[in-house]
Amino acid sequence: MAAHTLDGALACVRFGLGARPGEIETASRDPRGYLLGQIDPLDPPDFPDQALVGSKQAFTIFIDRFAGLRDSDDAAERDDARDQLRNLHLQELLARVRFGVETTRPLHERLVRFWSNHFTVAARNPQTTLLAGPFEREAIRPHILGRFRDLLGAATLHPGMLIYLDNWQSIGPNSLAGRRRDLGLNENLARELLELHTVSPAAGYSQNDVTELARALTGHTVGNRRIGSDRLGETLFAPILHEPGVRDVLGRRYTGSGADQVAALLDDLASHPVTAHRIASKLAVQFVADDPPPALVDRLETTFIDSDGDLGTVYRVLIEAPEVWTDTLAKAKTPDELLTSAGRGLGLPRALAAAPRDSFENLAQLPFRAPSPEGWPDRADAWITPDSLMKRIQWAAEVAQRAPGIDARRWLDDVLGPLAGSDTRTAAARAASSADALAIALMSPEFQRR
Repeated sequence: MAAHTLDGALACVRFGLGARPGEIETASRDPRGYLLGQIDPLDPPDFPDQALVGSKQAFTIFIDRFAGLRDSDDAAERDDARDQLRNLHLQELLARVRFGVETTRPLHERLVRFWSNHFTVAARNPQTTLLAGPFEREAIRPHILGRFRDLLGAATLHPGMLIYLDNWQSIGPNSLAGRRRDLGLNENLARELLELHTVSPAAGYSQNDVTELARALTGHTVGNRRIGSDRLGETLFAPILHEPGVRDVLGRRYTGSGADQVAALLDDLASHPVTAHRIASKLAVQFVADDPPPALVDRLETTFIDSDGDLGTVYRVLIEAPEVWTDTLAKAKTPDELLTSAGRGLGLPRALAAAPRDSFENLAQLPFRAPSPEGWPDRADAWITPDSLMKRIQWAAEVAQRAPGIDARRWLDDVLGPLAGSDTRTAAARAASSADALAIALMSPEFQRR
């Protein structure tokens, strides 16, 4: 039987979603190999989505059930539509939560959630509530082990993103449709594409760059009753909506037309040196510390550039980085990470102190409901506040009552191994009851961090 090594525990806690019983032992045999095996692009994990609706079906449901419903006088019809919306959202949430708890490739799932947050599509209305789950499954999951350019293209032009950031209704003022209907440009997608998804303000882009990129993006829409009705819910390029002309963005001129113009722009944004730095920094913050070592960021950035944005190569450098394999748990778990890691250690029903949706809402991080296009924050000061600590303490106490008879000292070995410190072990051993001991373990600094 393999010993529970520090590196084995770090592979599960720092890189994964928390250890399941026996997982630290498995990882301890070859911690780096254990992680590398989870990001094989030729053998991605199979997410169980058979019972979930895809983006095309989700959009069709919106058109059939919700379009115009706000003005309906039929209260029963409105209530029935809201119930359908809640049920579909709950199915997405449950499928995601269960997979995170049960997966044998938690690093892969961690990366899915990282990129889904980077390219946020949040459920802010019926349309995006129905599309946020399909966006993650269709645009993010299939592309996180390939080139960043492919992931960027899939995320930018997915129906979920086009609708969330209003590009599907953006019309070039000088396009055929714009001249007929005097409708205007929407800059939301262009702005977030520059500010959040690629170069960031560090590239020094101007308002004119945003406007020019927005003009290039016109025409990328979602098939609907008026345009592309034979491709309802699918991304398509509609020349009638596209702003004609040459575009100048970040000092480069794009003379192509139509969809080719956006393809060239995405090529350049994906390979921009500032994009490389942004992605390297975000990965280092996610896996190492709120203020990661500059040398590690530099190596990840160089790898991104040298590999033409091959994400698998970047992840391998991260896994091999000595800065990652230290016993300092520098990152605070978000509520999603906390509940998932508890589910992996205790089983899902025990880990949720209430109904699944309520458990996440009580800790202020409901999946698919990020507060803005910036996504959920990834720094401790956003999650570790006096109010959030009180809610975590209440959650730990309630969970402990749902899991009677668990030996907290043995459980600490299962989920933290050598990471569990002597103070935590002593406090659990001296607790008045097994429930108190488990609550102490759940609220320990070691379990609350990664």
